[in-house]
Amino acid sequence: MSKKKAISNEEIIAALLSSGTISEAAAKLNITPRSIYDRMCTRDFKAAYQAAKSDLIRGAVLKINQRLTDAIETVIELMTDKDVNPSTRLQAAQTILTNAAKFAERLQCDEAQVVANTEEFICF
Repeated sequence: MSKKKAISNEEIIAALLSSGTISEAAAKLNITPRSIYDRMCTRDFKAAYQAAKSDLIRGAVLKINQRLTDAIETVIELMTDKDVNPSTRLQAAQTILTNAAKFAERLQCDEAQVVANTEEFICF
């Protein structure tokens, strides 16, 4: 009689993050979806899974932010190049205007949060 190897939380989390469904993750690990559902009900697993998802998202955002300047410069080049189709130039200008407003709003929210956090810290 062979013993089944215990599947760690880390293995299940890795399978979940790289799969589209719980069934797919279970198949990768050669376990039942019920086994994953049961594990997902534990506090430790929930915390580890949430942390792993947050790390994954944080990494993606970091990559996007690293390329943001290049993207902005590309749009500016399209907008200012007289040889580019006028409708493309207009669309580039609209992209800059739309996103400038969003970035300004986000900056305002972030600055307000910093002020609130600072005030909270000082008051303690």
